Amino acid sequence: CNLSVWYEKIKRVRNTNWSKMRSTVTLTIVALATTASPLSLSSAYSPISLSTKSKLSQTPPIELYQFLASPANWPKIVASSSSVESPDNTKNVDLSRPLRQGQSVNEIFGLPPLFPLSVTWQCVKSVPPTNTKKGRLEFYSVNGVPGIATRCKMNFDIDAVNRNNNEGSNLVLEMEYEPQSPLAVLATPILTVDNALALKVLLPSVLLESSDTTVPLDKFRSLMGSLYGIAGLSHAYDLLFGGSQLLVAAGAPPFESLPLQGQALAILWCLVGPLSFIKSRFGGNIADLGLILYGGVEIGGAFAIRSGYGAGELDPFVNAIVVQGIVGLAWLYSSTKKTE
Repeated sequence: CNLSVWYEKIKRVRNTNWSKMRSTVTLTIVALATTASPLSLSSAYSPISLSTKSKLSQTPPIELYQFLASPANWPKIVASSSSVESPDNTKNVDLSRPLRQGQSVNEIFGLPPLFPLSVTWQCVKSVPPTNTKKGRLEFYSVNGVPGIATRCKMNFDIDAVNRNNNEGSNLVLEMEYEPQSPLAVLATPILTVDNALALKVLLPSVLLESSDTTVPLDKFRSLMGSLYGIAGLSHAYDLLFGGSQLLVAAGAPPFESLPLQGQALAILWCLVGPLSFIKSRFGGNIADLGLILYGGVEIGGAFAIRSGYGAGELDPFVNAIVVQGIVGLAWLYSSTKKTE
């Protein structure tokens, strides 16, 4: 079926984007490590705390707890994480299952084997969520990453969005560490982005794909929302720093040469991508509204370009109609598919 082929192609594009994001994060960390000053006095730096929140409307709290408590899942959602393994001085631990209090795990990140970094986490608290109370996971590493950061903490608070039906989860990640070198301070913005990417993008996507009860249409909504979000950010970069290559190829002048109305429409085109991504996290009709909004703005903008400047190297209106038509047919195909 041609629609099935298109659906698989879209999935491969999404997976390629995640791979590129993972490489970018790890390469940036390595760059900071190799250029940072060798100064290291723990008293010169104050402890750093980071907080990240996420809402997973389709994941029950106990399912989220079991996923996060199992270290084998961490590299699936953390771009800078490479692998996990049992510490040498402990018995083999099944890292695909939730760690019990007192058990430890080595997390490898950076760019192994060329530039491996690792931290040994010990589970110091593991409380599953119930109908009456939130769940909590606490991981601690007194040595942290030697020479870079010590006394590292990673805590997860998991609560139900609605305790009456125990559906959907609110997640809060609190991280804290004591810097031992400039690298730990310089890496703070990168870790902030890494955490946000993990909790707000990769975690919902991985949970959605691993759920046996998720209907194909919801998977498609999540996938297209993610792709549209990336597209919106890419369009914004192209307009501001890339010479407006897409506009020029479509026959329009660069962004800075557009009239005020044209610039407003171009900005709206960039904004509806992230908006579509946000709506896709809610699922159902809200997610569909985000997809329709993006498609409508893209088709409307393409029509405005052709009406004002002609077709250029490619006919933007026809191209937009074809692309959104394929998306619409893929939506119909997914809606008729049975739950996997």
